Amino acid sequence: METTVQSPALVMRILKLAFIVSGFLFIFVMFVIPPPGPPAARQFQFAIAAMGLISLAAGFFVPRLVTEAARPAVENRSLEIERGRWLTRGILSLAFFEACILCGFMVHMLGGSVRIVALLFAAGIAAEIFWSPGNPPGGEQGESVHG
Repeated sequence: METTVQSPALVMRILKLAFIVSGFLFIFVMFVIPPPGPPAARQFQFAIAAMGLISLAAGFFVPRLVTEAARPAVENRSLEIERGRWLTRGILSLAFFEACILCGFMVHMLGGSVRIVALLFAAGIAAEIFWSPGNPPGGEQGESVHG
């Protein structure tokens, strides 16, 4: 049996929760810190928003492409390596979703449209909440966390 420290499913749940909390903390900071000056050009705001939405979409498929490209030969696969790849894919996905939220924060700091900011924050946080990393190799999502 695995201990709570070694459980990849537990680690992923904690990371997912930390990224979600981080997104809400950015919303709090956004309300505390007003934009510093006049709004930036609309085209610049839209470019940042596009980068945020591309990052959001990339969070769903790029991590798998990256880890599949770096897959070792069949004889070198172990359960620990596969679990590491699973965790890497999950962390990359969460980081891409967080990048969408950060783009929303950047648009806010540039004095951008509230609609664009709200779209990026809502999309990033929703992706973090509803995204699922799947089952870790060699275990189930609801595996026991007791030693």
